[in-house]
Amino acid sequence: MPRKRKSDPSLYAWDEENMKAAVMAHLKDGMPIRTAATLHAVQKSTLSRYCKAYSASADEEKVSFRFTPRYDVKKVFSSEMEDSLESYILLSSRMNYGLTKKRTKKLAWEFAKANTLKYPKSWDDNEAAGEDWYKGFMERHTRISSRRPESTSLHRNLGFNRAAVDTFYKHLEELQSKFHFPADRIYNMDETGLSNVQQKCRKVLSPKGVKQLGATTSQERGKLVTMVGNINAMGSFIPPYLIFGRTRFVERLLDGAPPGTKAVASGKPGNAWMTTDHSAWATSELAPTAISRARAAMSAMLLESFMLIGLKKRKASRKPSFPEAICSKYGECPQ
Repeated sequence: MPRKRKSDPSLYAWDEENMKAAVMAHLKDGMPIRTAATLHAVQKSTLSRYCKAYSASADEEKVSFRFTPRYDVKKVFSSEMEDSLESYILLSSRMNYGLTKKRTKKLAWEFAKANTLKYPKSWDDNEAAGEDWYKGFMERHTRISSRRPESTSLHRNLGFNRAAVDTFYKHLEELQSKFHFPADRIYNMDETGLSNVQQKCRKVLSPKGVKQLGATTSQERGKLVTMVGNINAMGSFIPPYLIFGRTRFVERLLDGAPPGTKAVASGKPGNAWMTTDHSAWATSELAPTAISRARAAMSAMLLESFMLIGLKKRKASRKPSFPEAICSKYGECPQ
């Protein structure tokens, strides 16, 4: 049985006034229930249920009788409680301590139990909310989605806070207002780890009944290769810099790498971390780039000045045409 039943929207296309008029037409005016349902555009079975409930209620209850469906009659949490639960989940995610599906269902059970709410007995048996509640909660709160988080170290988590970010941008603003760096001189450098083995193999076709299925790779466990990238605010980038965890470096390791890629060996087998100073690479890459751009800018300025001088000389040495000579001789141009 599907967890979410597909129903006909026309079954619920009536309002409170239509249902109340149909109930009164059947109970007070004696109109047949089928005729009253057709006349007021409501479902016959629904009208019959409301007529029985209205007849069984007391006189003082008939004054405030509700002629609309109560879809939230079995709702565990109120809207305010679900909003607070959503806020807690989002706050936990922003603090890099996001809740898993299992932990969220357990939290919902603990929340309902602490507030002495009415919930299904299966929640106590499993000590967690049910799958139906979880699916409905995710559909009602579209700001929450199930995603795979990225591993973040505690050092980076503690270092990334409002005070540290404000200090960084304060220093950046002071340096920018003092030196006026152009966009092509502001670089961002970051490192990442690459593996020479696929983390997950794709699905392949195989015979049925085979318990063990393998896929040939270079190694079962990949070796880490550190890649350092540099990109400026204009979108231009420097070829990557690779660090291999081996004693000696051989050129064939760069087969298939992007043009201009530089690489070194860390000198320690199995250790490709950036534990040593690699500023020489950055200097050797950034300095020629800056010099070449400065030379290009200077060449463009010289070319522009030469073109202006040439145009002025050409204009001064150009002989006047026949109309210009007539105008200069008689003081006016002939009509």
